[in-house]
Amino acid sequence: MPKFKAVAITLTIFLFIGIIHGAILNSFNVFVSWLLIGIWLIFSFKVLKNIKQYREYRSPHNTAFFTVGPVFVGIFYSIWGNFTGLLGENLLVISDLYLSWWSILFGFPYVLYGSISLYHCFKKYNVIYFGTKSINARKFGYMLGFSILFFIIVYWISFYSLIDYYESLLIPLHFLIDLNLLLLLIGSILIIIIHGFFGTRTQLPRLTRDYITRRTSRLNDLASPNRRRESTRSTIRSSPTPSTRTVSRTSRSVSNSSRSTPTAHIQSRSSRVKTTTRTTSGSKTGQPFRSSKSSIKHINFKLYRPKAANLSVEDFKCIFCFRLPEFPKDKGRGIILCPNCRYPAHADEFKDWLRSSRLCSRCNAPIPSSYRKNPKIISVKNYIVIYKSLLSKRL
Repeated sequence: MPKFKAVAITLTIFLFIGIIHGAILNSFNVFVSWLLIGIWLIFSFKVLKNIKQYREYRSPHNTAFFTVGPVFVGIFYSIWGNFTGLLGENLLVISDLYLSWWSILFGFPYVLYGSISLYHCFKKYNVIYFGTKSINARKFGYMLGFSILFFIIVYWISFYSLIDYYESLLIPLHFLIDLNLLLLLIGSILIIIIHGFFGTRTQLPRLTRDYITRRTSRLNDLASPNRRRESTRSTIRSSPTPSTRTVSRTSRSVSNSSRSTPTAHIQSRSSRVKTTTRTTSGSKTGQPFRSSKSSIKHINFKLYRPKAANLSVEDFKCIFCFRLPEFPKDKGRGIILCPNCRYPAHADEFKDWLRSSRLCSRCNAPIPSSYRKNPKIISVKNYIVIYKSLLSKRL
């Protein structure tokens, strides 16, 4: 609600200013210009907020919000410079090109940002995310680059061929070629040719046997201190607390006699716990996941189901190496699920990712610090049973 109120208040203020200024100048273009300034501010605040969040978690900006939105916002606001009477005077008096304060303030920042994003599609990013879906960054770079070229060329053809037919409220005030669009057109062509056709491809790191063994040993090293802590905690709990020192011998004997009863109580209790664990270990609920039908009934599959409307095999592939978990090939690696989207990743690759980012590479949701320090690791064998059961709709 606070975000919606801020957006509503901002739009109301600029709408009110646009109505007054447009009525004074008797210009519908000026009214629309003030409204577009309000929308530009809202979008810019959203961009700055997302940049701050991604910088905090050191996460790459390989999402549709950063790659598609800014470049087309820059194109639109550069085009609107031909229509507005607000800050729309041409600063290039001698040249046949058009550049106004409107283009510099509202169009050029996003045109530049969009060009950098297009460059990163070929040189920096491996994939581009659209929500929970992803596409190869290089293919997306070609799609985005050719879309920019197509949009600008079609706009110029339609704009300059219909100069004599403008009879609507939005009448162009300038008919020169916008410098922002010309620079974006040339820049996009150069990026596609140099970094697209002739540039080297960005590839995901190859998972060699040495890489897997290194990550497995590191995972074991990370898991071993927890086991030591648990063992030390259990020994501390089981050891009797020392009794307070007393001055006289009679008080020592009293304290020793009083201490004997709780110790026996604890021993009987611990023996009771051992017997119960022995009995339950033989039962089906105390065992870890098995492929038997009786043990599957006791698993809460909602805790392991990825957030997808219709599940497929693709939803159970590792979000980093895009492979299904295999046994015994992946034995000892383990599987970690994102706490938000519940998509799986090999534990070594997941921990490797957390060194450079604190966001899930699939859903971009922040991963809690407690989960980063001590994530829940599922064995590969157990996860194979889980995802096969989910795919076969045994819920």
